Amino acid sequence: MPHWTELLPVDRFKVQTADQLGEREHKTLQLLYQPLIGTTAVSLYTMFWSKLEKDSFTSSESVHHELMAMLNQPLDDIYEARRGLEGIGLLRTFQRKEETSTLFVYELQTPMTPAQFFQNDVLSVFLFNRLGKKRYIELRRRFMMESVDKEAYTEVTAAFNDIYTSLHHSEMVSAAADTETEYYHAYQGTAHQGDLPFRQEDFDFELLKADLPVFIDGDKLLDDQAKAAIQRMAFVYRLQPLQLSRVVQRSLNDDEKLDEQEFRRQVQEWYRDEYGNEPPALGKRTQPKEYRTMNEKEPADENEQMAVFCEQTSPVTFLETIADGAKVPQADVKLVESLMHDYQLQPGVVNVLIDYVMRMNNMKLNQNFVQKIAGQWGRKQINTVKDAMQLAKWEYQQQKHRGQAKAAQASGAQPRPYVRKDKLPKWLEQDKQNEQAHAKASGAEDEEKLNKEKQQFEEMLRLRKNSRQQ
Repeated sequence: MPHWTELLPVDRFKVQTADQLGEREHKTLQLLYQPLIGTTAVSLYTMFWSKLEKDSFTSSESVHHELMAMLNQPLDDIYEARRGLEGIGLLRTFQRKEETSTLFVYELQTPMTPAQFFQNDVLSVFLFNRLGKKRYIELRRRFMMESVDKEAYTEVTAAFNDIYTSLHHSEMVSAAADTETEYYHAYQGTAHQGDLPFRQEDFDFELLKADLPVFIDGDKLLDDQAKAAIQRMAFVYRLQPLQLSRVVQRSLNDDEKLDEQEFRRQVQEWYRDEYGNEPPALGKRTQPKEYRTMNEKEPADENEQMAVFCEQTSPVTFLETIADGAKVPQADVKLVESLMHDYQLQPGVVNVLIDYVMRMNNMKLNQNFVQKIAGQWGRKQINTVKDAMQLAKWEYQQQKHRGQAKAAQASGAQPRPYVRKDKLPKWLEQDKQNEQAHAKASGAEDEEKLNKEKQQFEEMLRLRKNSRQQ
């Protein structure tokens, strides 16, 4: 959805929080969250915190134009960064439509503690994949502390009633006396719940429940806590309800409740059996159904066949196909993940971008060039394979015209058709064929014109020679 339908520079906002940000939270943001959400999102989060005065939990009102100036970022980038913070659980957003603008309330959520982060099934797996095993272990050790074997010690901690005594009745204040104040105010210092926001409608729990044996009470089993655990693992490991039904049945305790630790172990074991030890990554995802244009359409030509392939193939698999099944370099995998996570491109669009860039650059993925195109496509809200292919064709034509103009300026001659020597994607071949046909026709016209001028010149010489002889 374009940002201007949701957010304008004149829209006002204020920031609220239930807790203050300390040094530990800053380190967590920079070292753990930033590799996943990017620098722009972290900068926006920090900017929101800076709007809060010391010991203040609500800021004064500002306009989004101020954010654009302070962050030196366009509004569409700020909007995407905001959504990234929302998705990872660092921000809650509320809006109120008014006559001339919209007022937003941005409620900052404190980051997870390092222990919560590394124990989180979703974030820890993606951070491992983003950083690699060596850097991930180094980072995890940085947040660890030496554990004390308490069994070898005797605890001598004083109890509450060893130190304090009860109050006399006259010194007590009824907690009910201040209920009105409590009703209109929230408490400060609310801790992060250590989980991520997921929409339950994205997973078919009814199908999972229907596949359970009749002797298992699905309603009792699938309580809120179990649903949250199942949805997390389904997201990370790309499991479908029927696949998860088998895993859930193997993970029940004696009370027929889901044993989360055993469930996690069973899922990881299933994934290793299917895919090996390589952790799951964002690059494994394929084009979402709502952005597919060829779902119920039979491809009529090679362009549409390519569109179907891009929609149904994950970017990592697409890279493997280009390499004829060879292992994809980890740097290319991380670049693909960055396109999906940092630039919010859909998997099918990433496939088109990969194909376009590699064919135009001698089968190399130049990171700076790829990211430059990704930024442009993200700003243009390119979400479908069809739109991506059309934009790539337009970019190719623009590049061709620039090449013609540059060559003409250097030689001082008329522009000649510019033809790349690289092997182009098939969906650009038609343009290349048209270009070559045009160049061939243009060349034939030039040759015919030259022959005609040559004949005229020879005829002029013949007439002049005859006139001298007379």
